[in-house]
Amino acid sequence: MIHIVTSENRHLYGPQLWAMHEQRREQCVEKNGWVDLVVLDGGEVDDYDDLAAIYLLGFDDDMRLEVGLRLHPTDERCMLADKYPQLIAPGESPKKGPDVWEATRLFTTEAYRAKKGPGRGARVFEAWAAAMELALVNGVERFVGMIDMSLYPGIMNSPIDTRLVGLPRPYAFGVVAGSEIALSQALLERVREALGIEGPVGYHVDELDLRAFGNLTAVQHQVIRAQIPQFHPGSPRDEALAAETLYRLNDVASLARRIWADRDAHAEQPLNA
Repeated sequence: MIHIVTSENRHLYGPQLWAMHEQRREQCVEKNGWVDLVVLDGGEVDDYDDLAAIYLLGFDDDMRLEVGLRLHPTDERCMLADKYPQLIAPGESPKKGPDVWEATRLFTTEAYRAKKGPGRGARVFEAWAAAMELALVNGVERFVGMIDMSLYPGIMNSPIDTRLVGLPRPYAFGVVAGSEIALSQALLERVREALGIEGPVGYHVDELDLRAFGNLTAVQHQVIRAQIPQFHPGSPRDEALAAETLYRLNDVASLARRIWADRDAHAEQPLNA
């Protein structure tokens, strides 16, 4: 499961979001050496961490952060197009618009990278899968961003087709290039297949989830359990809640959320109403 954090549910993720900013400081400033970034109170932030920003965050069973990715609509501004236009070749399609989102600040934590065994590295592609799910529902056709070319060989061996939009150019910390990913349902299914996942990866937690399960850890546990088929009677999970959670997970029209909200409001009415 990847948590989708937007302006609507950001207030539920205070400590988790600050852990993200701290990890961005460790990865971008300390590990990568990007010393021109802004660090406030121990966390790396920039002017794209605004209300329009969408964060895709993955946690372990104890809600310790493992992976993060930021998406940002490009209707009004785009880091690639506005700050690094030299990375875009003449004749390229516009990199700003309602059908384009920018993907930046991808990282994994040191604790996650230290894990051994099968599936190592899968969380990065889970974050991308969740990002694609959300983008496709919102009519987004492309992701744009920038790639440090030291990472390019690994990107070329991934299930995600990433295209350079201009010639790589040297910068203060290496060589960088602008990039673009053309989104499609077929690409999303390919990433899911590579992960061995059939259904949605991302989940947008709201107050209804917290009322049902208590806290973010319990919500995550329930969503993961709801995705796992139960073949034997006597399952420890609540089957009714699991079914509703699975419905919400696959609910692209927000119908399930309205059903929950309507039922919740009805249950609170006095008996003589």
